[in-house]
Amino acid sequence: MMNQKPALITEPVPYKTLFPWLNLFRVFRLAVDFQKILLAAAAILLLMLGNQLFNKLPFAPQQPASSRSALVHQRIEFPPRNSDLFLHSPQQGLIPEPEQPPGLANLIRGTTLLEPMSYFTNPVLTLFETGASWSMLAYATTQLLWAIIVWAVFGGAITRIAAIQFAQDDHIGIRAALSFSLKRILSLVSAPLLPFAGMGFFWVLCLLIGLLGNIPSAGGVIVSLLWGLAFLFAFVMSLILLVTLAGWPLMMTTISVEDSDGFDGLSRIFSYIFGRIWYFLWLVLVTLCYGAACLFFVALLMQLVSRLAFWGVSWGMGSEQAFQLFNQGQTTLATSISMGWGSILNITFSGFVISFFWSANTVIYFLLRKCDDGTPIDHVYYAEEEADTANELPLAGVAKAGEPVIERPVTSNTTADGEQQDAKETTDPE
Repeated sequence: MMNQKPALITEPVPYKTLFPWLNLFRVFRLAVDFQKILLAAAAILLLMLGNQLFNKLPFAPQQPASSRSALVHQRIEFPPRNSDLFLHSPQQGLIPEPEQPPGLANLIRGTTLLEPMSYFTNPVLTLFETGASWSMLAYATTQLLWAIIVWAVFGGAITRIAAIQFAQDDHIGIRAALSFSLKRILSLVSAPLLPFAGMGFFWVLCLLIGLLGNIPSAGGVIVSLLWGLAFLFAFVMSLILLVTLAGWPLMMTTISVEDSDGFDGLSRIFSYIFGRIWYFLWLVLVTLCYGAACLFFVALLMQLVSRLAFWGVSWGMGSEQAFQLFNQGQTTLATSISMGWGSILNITFSGFVISFFWSANTVIYFLLRKCDDGTPIDHVYYAEEEADTANELPLAGVAKAGEPVIERPVTSNTTADGEQQDAKETTDPE
């Protein structure tokens, strides 16, 4: 017989072990979660309500920013335009217009995964504007603090749900996630604010240099000689500012994953970004490319839902009458309700953007942590054993006191009594 070579058993290549960044492609599945989208929608409404109230403050600018959230622009058109659909009904006998290009690229015009960061970055950049008035600084500070509080509660809840799903393949409810973020509200709020304390120290040093310029005659010369120190202080402030603007979502994610304090969230992210800067930029690049494709798909799907819903109703109601339901010149109940449904579509899409944003930051944190200190991806603080212990019956007596239970040995008298009892039961008549 000829020698036969044994068949080779091939095992699947562990691509995610060799290339951990492939886990970023799980973000879409994490983001398509009703609970996360609902939390994101609640955050949007609170931010809009906050802007409404802030615009009435005494130091609000004369032309305040729109109270509508930057994420709730009319991206999902409802009702759609005439040129986009065959809006005719058999009763009216309208001739269908020739098909127009759908313009799918316009569905996500201006949409970017970085827009949720604008609630934080825009007020911060206003604080560093040269010549900003005290009213502008007060208004920007108010917006910044409100945005941090809202994202600490709802962003912390979203990242908590995403962390449990990603690491443990488990699920927690909205109530548990909000309870987690509310109990750690001080840590979540302090994490992105601590860097400003360090920047404030170097700002004071620059301020002192500027005060020296008020010295008569020699002030200008002194300041001109100290510009080098001002550049050095500004360089340190620039590094702190860049890492803070890029990493403040990761600081909150750290607390949701590790159940740590604000200083730990700050120190970890500064260490991860400075130590793994190129890997961090690669993760951000992959996330932006993948996220753009996901947002395009979701925007296309929701736009089709809007158009087909209006198209179907227009066949029964007539296109002209259907459009009258969205006439903003009227203040009827039907118009208000119809416009409300359009807002719901746009808030839902914006909620998905925010859900994707926080879910992506959660996965990026896990990958940075594994690359930096080798912590397994599936490691997350999860107090499941505490919940199990809480469901057990309370201890009482000796067990509650914590004292050892001493068992008494069986004596000969006890054995004899037991034998007599058995004999008595045997001799008794039935």
